[in-house]
Amino acid sequence: MEIQLKPNEKLNVLVVDDQEDIRDTLKMFLEMMTCFTFVIEAKDGADAYRKCQVQRFDLIITDLMMPIVKGIDFIQNYQALETRNHPDDSKTPIIILSANVTGDEVKRAIGYGVKYVVTKPCTAEEFIAKVSEALIKHKKNKIKVIRE
Repeated sequence: MEIQLKPNEKLNVLVVDDQEDIRDTLKMFLEMMTCFTFVIEAKDGADAYRKCQVQRFDLIITDLMMPIVKGIDFIQNYQALETRNHPDDSKTPIIILSANVTGDEVKRAIGYGVKYVVTKPCTAEEFIAKVSEALIKHKKNKIKVIRE
């Protein structure tokens, strides 16, 4: 299965993680998919929130355990921003990428409507499968799926 952009569409993704090597790996995985126009990185929840104030993303992938502003706080703040700025639009899908998937913060995120969780460490195949699932469910207007 391959995901391609429809003509004249763009897909922007925000990758939020405090570890540069993790961000680099996720960016590489996303670039393997070839459907993303821009892959933007943020080093923590505060950095991510600043970027979300000036740009809208089609997908957000975030760690939970980060310094300054944790992932769960970023998710809560982002959803409030999105509701305020785009009340009638569909909500941006968020994928949690965390080593602590059984923790209270994941439960809180699920309570905020987050539906996608990937456990660190993960393979490229696991990660791409979860990203594909989120895109197919939430971005049908921008993508087409090529089944081989």
